Amino acid sequence: MVMNRREFTLTTSIGILGSLLFGCKETGLLGAKKNLVIACLGDSVTAGGGNGYVELLQKMANEKLPDTTITFLNWGKSSETVTGLTEIGHPGPRPYLFDRLDELLEHEKVDLVTFCYGINCGIYGKPSSQLFDSYTIGVLSFLEKIKQKGIKAILVSPPPLVLDTVPIEIDTKAEFTWLNPYPNYDEEVIQKFKDILQNIRHDALVMSIDIHTPLSRNQASCYDNDPIHPNTNGHQLIAKTIWSELNL
Repeated sequence: MVMNRREFTLTTSIGILGSLLFGCKETGLLGAKKNLVIACLGDSVTAGGGNGYVELLQKMANEKLPDTTITFLNWGKSSETVTGLTEIGHPGPRPYLFDRLDELLEHEKVDLVTFCYGINCGIYGKPSSQLFDSYTIGVLSFLEKIKQKGIKAILVSPPPLVLDTVPIEIDTKAEFTWLNPYPNYDEEVIQKFKDILQNIRHDALVMSIDIHTPLSRNQASCYDNDPIHPNTNGHQLIAKTIWSELNL
């Protein structure tokens, strides 16, 4: 059972998908410019306890491009989703990006926003077409809001759920939650979210960056305490992957 604070009609869903999904993706890499402000949206992986990949990106910018003012803003919020779903047993409704996005964009002038959501968005349960439609609409709604503000966006894939490296005891007869995830959540839900991001086209979109693959390949060194949150090595790998793709 889930609680869903979003209500989508069939006509609205079809309208959004039809008008946005096949837009033109901007090609080419970003060139460094003076006073570039990049906001990083995401859940607890992005928030990083104030010492995660966003802060590492800022450090890299300061060291590698000392003559160019590049500011990375950490807009991560723990537990947040773009689907508006909350699993039974979660301590209160999960934060929903669109409850705060307008205010963020009004109070900060930014050139670019990175978007890293997904690991919470399926609320650790089984896959469904309704879930994937809700995620797709959430991503596209974000891109459209960004477009209206004249801002560009980068979609960053969700990180993996590494149950092989950090195994936990799972009760498949109980409700699936972040503490008791569906055993195939990474393969059947997160991977599908990653595919959705990589196939979306929109004229606000600069590029899509895959952090899932490098984290999965290096999960033994990038995770230790739990299967959701990367450790210091994992955040360093995320930062290096994003920096390389930005080509600043």
